[in-house]
Amino acid sequence: MLRSVTQSKSFKDRNFVSPEKYEHYSDQEIIQKVLSGQTSLFEVIMRRYNQRLYRIQRSYISDEEAIKDTLQQTYLKTFKNLDSFRGEAKFSTWITRIAINEALKYLNRKNRYSDIHEVSGVIAGKSHPDDNKNTPEENMIQSDLQHLLEEAIDQLSPKYRSVYMMREIEGMNTEETAKCLEISKSNVKVRLHRAKNKIQKKLEEKVADTDVFNFFGRRCDQIVYLVMKKIKS
Repeated sequence: MLRSVTQSKSFKDRNFVSPEKYEHYSDQEIIQKVLSGQTSLFEVIMRRYNQRLYRIQRSYISDEEAIKDTLQQTYLKTFKNLDSFRGEAKFSTWITRIAINEALKYLNRKNRYSDIHEVSGVIAGKSHPDDNKNTPEENMIQSDLQHLLEEAIDQLSPKYRSVYMMREIEGMNTEETAKCLEISKSNVKVRLHRAKNKIQKKLEEKVADTDVFNFFGRRCDQIVYLVMKKIKS
């Protein structure tokens, strides 16, 4: 479906909005322009929040195609209700809440027709400008580190995984995370603490089982060090 879209002539001829052109505009300023008739600028909003909303929905839903659908529904609902946004909360909180609701609605629909399997989320590691300066061994260690973290995060229950995703991966603060998930700030802190402990325990189990991984000695030590440093920061 998406491949056929990207290969279509209309897609190739489409003049997309450059988000860099509007990077100095606030969300509220973009919203006002959209509401005043410049609907094409809604693309700026989507590009600003695509990664965050994808990652958060991924913490609830494991099916890639389902995430694409719920993400589209999130943006459609956001656009439809844009004139109801009053600025009482941050726009980022408002749109994140819509994304979470759409993910939960998908799970509820799925639950009506079949048993819900434990949902999982694969977190893509954040890239850094200096990554291409690493040695091949360092790049391999980084890849192994990312795989270990992804696997450990996958095994968290959704309530811990969503908090870990928002706080540690997306860098959202405690207050906004609490508002998005509609829980208290103290609950966010408790869940994050427990998530880190669970990840640490899983990593220790994985590293101890050397038959599972094809690395030993110094490489293994380096990965353990980097992982523990990351989750303890």
